[in-house]
Amino acid sequence: MKRILSVFTVFLMVFSVTGALTEDNISPEVYSYQFSLRFHLNTDGFQPLVRSHLKGYSDLLDMLSLNGSLTWSPDTESIDLQLDIIPETDPSAALSMHFYGIPEHICMNSSLIGDETIWFNNFVLMEFALKTWNNLNIPLQYLALLFPYVTQNAFQRMLSDWTETVGPVTESRIIQSDTLAEVSARWTETLQEDQRLLYWISALSVLSEDHMILENEISGLPEYLLENISGNRDLTAVVGNGKTEWVNQTGQILFGSSEDEGGDSWYFSLPPTNNGYIPGLSYSCTSDGASSSVHMSGSYHLSDENTVKGDNSYSVPVSLLDFNLDICTLPETWPVDSSFSAVLETLGTVLPNISIRLMAETKENGEISISVFDDESILPGSDSILTCTGTILPVEPHSVPAFSVEELTSHLNIFSVNDKTVSEFSRQIRRPLISGILNFLDVIPASACQSIMDDLEEYGLLNLLLGEE
Repeated sequence: MKRILSVFTVFLMVFSVTGALTEDNISPEVYSYQFSLRFHLNTDGFQPLVRSHLKGYSDLLDMLSLNGSLTWSPDTESIDLQLDIIPETDPSAALSMHFYGIPEHICMNSSLIGDETIWFNNFVLMEFALKTWNNLNIPLQYLALLFPYVTQNAFQRMLSDWTETVGPVTESRIIQSDTLAEVSARWTETLQEDQRLLYWISALSVLSEDHMILENEISGLPEYLLENISGNRDLTAVVGNGKTEWVNQTGQILFGSSEDEGGDSWYFSLPPTNNGYIPGLSYSCTSDGASSSVHMSGSYHLSDENTVKGDNSYSVPVSLLDFNLDICTLPETWPVDSSFSAVLETLGTVLPNISIRLMAETKENGEISISVFDDESILPGSDSILTCTGTILPVEPHSVPAFSVEELTSHLNIFSVNDKTVSEFSRQIRRPLISGILNFLDVIPASACQSIMDDLEEYGLLNLLLGEE
């Protein structure tokens, strides 16, 4: 499963690049692009056991092109994505998919399901991922975490507890200990009652051998705020000259941020938890007017692996999670002659350990070439694990996408179905689904069919589709 997660992460990294590009002659309220892309999965660098399985997917990608258009508006938070997966050997067997919506709710219609539209209620995505793991042993939690809304949604109530109690900090002030005590009390309730957060915690902990320590660290946040961060005393916020710092009574700077014409940055530097872990998180973005560079890193590891505080009867891992993300010289206008790179690394027991590098070149005519290296999976000295080539061109948007919750939630919620709705939905889509799949399978390589069937069988999806126990 890790190999699939790595490739899927790469695809999201590739498409996240397009989301960062802007064009000067388009209204700042809406951005629109057309793209035509080809992908190649290089299996030569993988270990032999993995190589034979991925050969089918490599053959499949080699004969497909991905065409479409992407329009989004930061003002309405709406997105409209049209995708056409086209077999080069027979374009008439193309699969069309249309995704549209807002972060909370995404809808899809496709040539595969006739005139039907399905609704992805991302509000319960992590709950669905947990149920999928419990029933099919497929770790969709990792994929869900690649969408920022999932974590934002999980911690929304805790963030509201803080902002509603402490309030905005726009000038220097003292945050009194009784205010922090109120935040702590509200966090205690949230950790007991907020289903979004509880599913997020459970979905991660069931995949970790160290789930006890993970759950212990999160459930201890209310006490950690009072006893470790503030020491049951006031905190001081110092604001001025484009900078903000939060300081406790021992003089430790807990949080700092700064902003100027060249960019902005912020960081958390917190005291150890009762188990000896030191949380840290930092972000910086710099710009020279033509390109931007972003660095983000986080850590949650022991200050001394030989010293563990607290009375615990289970072993404590040295690192729960360490990650590093670097994006260098990403162009601020598009299209343009440029090159940029990105690196994503994770380490610890909570998430799969990955090390992915992305190297890209762009041209003024809209051409783009991206090579991705997976240092954890491929053999030393091997070529890139994945390449993407094609064109991405800005176009004049037809309209500003602005989807309402009422409009999006009127369709079948794929994350919450029962036997009756599944039966009715299956009856309505059976004919176009079978026809579309058979037409598509008829033109793709036999090796691709075998790889797909192998994965469907390995994760129990084949029996599910066939209605077998």
